[in-house]
Amino acid sequence: MSERQTPSQPDLTETERKVLLEALRAPVFDNDPAVMGACLRLCGRRLLQRAGGASAANGWRGSLHAFVLTRDGWNLLKAERGGMPIRRAG
Repeated sequence: MSERQTPSQPDLTETERKVLLEALRAPVFDNDPAVMGACLRLCGRRLLQRAGGASAANGWRGSLHAFVLTRDGWNLLKAERGGMPIRRAG
């Protein structure tokens, strides 16, 4: 199996980076239009995703409208901090 590549996203805005770091600590629930726009752009880049029905099926009790990090988002943050990207278990 090939390992997943960390997405190269040097064009992230400061707001998008801030949202990713917030999502690292906890799911993002902000109703601010600027933050929601950043969340949706990050979803398009597959760095964030909505919590949605799959999360509820896995025991999530929070809002289904929250945004959480994807594996690619986690890999990007880890790579920016100087760590090696996480390998996908097989």
